Amino acid sequence: MISTLIDLLLRHRKLLLGGVLVLSLVFAAFAAQLRINFSFDAFYPKDDPEYQYYDVYQEQFMETQNFMISIALKAPGDNIYDQEFLQQSDVLFGELAEVYGIDSSIIATTYPQIKRRGTGFSAKPYLRFGSPQEVEASQKRIAKDPGPIGTFISKNETYLCGYFFLNDTLFDTPRRDEVTREFDEILAETDLEFMISGIPYIRTQYVDKIGNELTLFLGISLLLIAGSLFAMYRNIWGTAVPMLVVMFSMIWTMGTMGMADQPINLMTNLLIPIIFVVGMSDVIHLITKYQFEIQQGKERMDALRVTLKEIGLATFLTSLTTSVGFASLLISKMPPIRSFGMFAASGVFFTYLVSIIAVPFALAMLSPKVFQRSNTLEGSPFWPRFLDKLYQFTRTKSKEIVVGTFVVFAGCFFMLRQVSLDTYLLEDIGHEDPIRTSMQFFEEEFFGLRPFEMGLHAQPGHIMTDREVLLEIEKIQNFLESYNPNGTGGSLFSPFLSPVSFVKQANKLQHFGRAKHEHIPDTQEEIDELFALAELQAGEEVLSTFLSDDRQMSRLSSRLPDIGTDAFDSLQTALAAHMAVHGDTSLVTYRLTGHAYLTEHNLRYLRRSLMGGLMVAFIIIGAIMGVVFRSWRMLLISMLPNFIPLLLTGGVMGLFGITLSPSTAIVFVIAFGIAVDDTIHFLTRFRLEIHRGNGLETAIYNTLQGTGKAMILTSIVLLGGFVLLLLSDFGGTFNTGFFTGLTIVFALVSDLLLLPILLRAFYKAPKPEAQGSVG
Repeated sequence: MISTLIDLLLRHRKLLLGGVLVLSLVFAAFAAQLRINFSFDAFYPKDDPEYQYYDVYQEQFMETQNFMISIALKAPGDNIYDQEFLQQSDVLFGELAEVYGIDSSIIATTYPQIKRRGTGFSAKPYLRFGSPQEVEASQKRIAKDPGPIGTFISKNETYLCGYFFLNDTLFDTPRRDEVTREFDEILAETDLEFMISGIPYIRTQYVDKIGNELTLFLGISLLLIAGSLFAMYRNIWGTAVPMLVVMFSMIWTMGTMGMADQPINLMTNLLIPIIFVVGMSDVIHLITKYQFEIQQGKERMDALRVTLKEIGLATFLTSLTTSVGFASLLISKMPPIRSFGMFAASGVFFTYLVSIIAVPFALAMLSPKVFQRSNTLEGSPFWPRFLDKLYQFTRTKSKEIVVGTFVVFAGCFFMLRQVSLDTYLLEDIGHEDPIRTSMQFFEEEFFGLRPFEMGLHAQPGHIMTDREVLLEIEKIQNFLESYNPNGTGGSLFSPFLSPVSFVKQANKLQHFGRAKHEHIPDTQEEIDELFALAELQAGEEVLSTFLSDDRQMSRLSSRLPDIGTDAFDSLQTALAAHMAVHGDTSLVTYRLTGHAYLTEHNLRYLRRSLMGGLMVAFIIIGAIMGVVFRSWRMLLISMLPNFIPLLLTGGVMGLFGITLSPSTAIVFVIAFGIAVDDTIHFLTRFRLEIHRGNGLETAIYNTLQGTGKAMILTSIVLLGGFVLLLLSDFGGTFNTGFFTGLTIVFALVSDLLLLPILLRAFYKAPKPEAQGSVG
């Protein structure tokens, strides 16, 4: 049957190639319609209880901090109390507030100080700068009432801050990026020093970095891979054919995404390096085998038949197992993960189809003389000698290799336990990057930018404005205000928006701003009067920012630094322990939520999805290998060399303290595909040698000579492409390059050194023939 398929493929190669070209045009048309959507919200599983609660919470309370852009302007002098600076800041803040897409703003130069005047209230800005005398009075006013410090004025009083709120419907649209870029343009025209940050701004910068760096580095990687291919084959066709195969495969994959109306997102963006890996591996194995047969004196069509029979089956198996590996991600609840798994799996098979059609056509069209040169990297006489020495090394030093493997295995297993799971909002951003330095500045001077949201729920028979309920909420708020595990003093949290904060401030204001009245009133009547007065003076809109209409639900909102998931988990645990002792759940219950909380929750789930999918892939691929080779021994032999590279990669992560983030977890999925490919090529050739009647040692020797070169050359080409990504200071790009390159090396060494030893130890030949020495 295989011979019939090969004959059909060669006989109708022009027709099949024509079909590839036509399909490529169709796919290209759909690929041109692809959208880019780097929205993090798409990762939220809609049936997840945390997301469902957040959805309800969002309907009640708009999490405006998630849409906030923070801008701090630096005073030219020792502090912000300079009339010219305040006037210039006021104009600049006003211009920023007028940018289309900004719904509202809270600006330092207009933020009001509310005071009781007789039976009414007055509101005047904290900062007044109509004259030098007003500026001086403002400085004294803030020294007496430091409320704006840390919120609108930096703690060192050299920066002035404004907050600008993006329309929530624009948050994950191109307009968000346009708004942040307009901000950059306006700020670039001022002579003031400034800092800018906030979730919308960080998102735009993050997306730009992903798109720009990956495009740039992969573009240069193409040139390096092309150079490597030319060094191997020393002819333009040996370079052009693999590059064209990869290009067409990418068009097919992206076109399929366009047909399904699926955008390029943070996950599918990684399809490019995957297609590189799979495509180059298939093509190099095909061309290398064909070149070997030509150099052995075979005619062109005979060489093609042998190549397709021996390598075509192996590439089919590698494509099948790699596709299964990616398809295992379909078990995830996250739509982008499922989408990535589906399109990666289909992309791998597209690559196989294009390779198996285009490569034989190209080779059949070219003169065999093109592949008869020996002065190339691929045709060098170095290879037989090197592979012979490698064979002898695995035979004479097997104990040393096994002992060394166990030592490394144990060391990596220990280091794997040191891998950090602590992630941060700016996990992939370099320490010197302006995005990180800006965020650190706001953490030091303005409490930070990480939103903190908590939903509060009154229990049956109570409402949120009951005094006893407010006292329970105060316990939560007091604990959070005092929580600082670093022992550095001061609160991690910015001033809270909550019913307790409102009541305390309202009571203070009611008593003409006297600090001793900043507490929850002693009677329910006084509390009810404060809420009624607030509705009368400011309308229900003020209360609705933290209190539901039926008063059954409220919020506790704040900001804090990006302390990491471990520290935040410790905070949750400490709060739960405190409230278990001091709280009364018959009055009020709480639940953490918010965009930042949900993002961290989903990062954990994303990590678990990727690693869980990898385990499923191991099981399914192991079953496939067992069926193909019809032996449980071969199943074990095939899976061990694929496990070791992943363990080694994990060990290196632990050694260097690299966090298991989504950008590093996805590398394990890619790495598994690489490791499996080399193993299948090796074992397929080994089985072929056994079926030819060769003894075990002869089969191993011939397998090393027949596939070792292609495996090494494939690794060299892929390393040439991925190593360039190490120049990036963006963690996602760097990790893709570093760990993929590392796994390529580990997989190659594992297959070339361990597989021969494992075959000698566990493989049982079908015939009791003597297995003589080779070499």
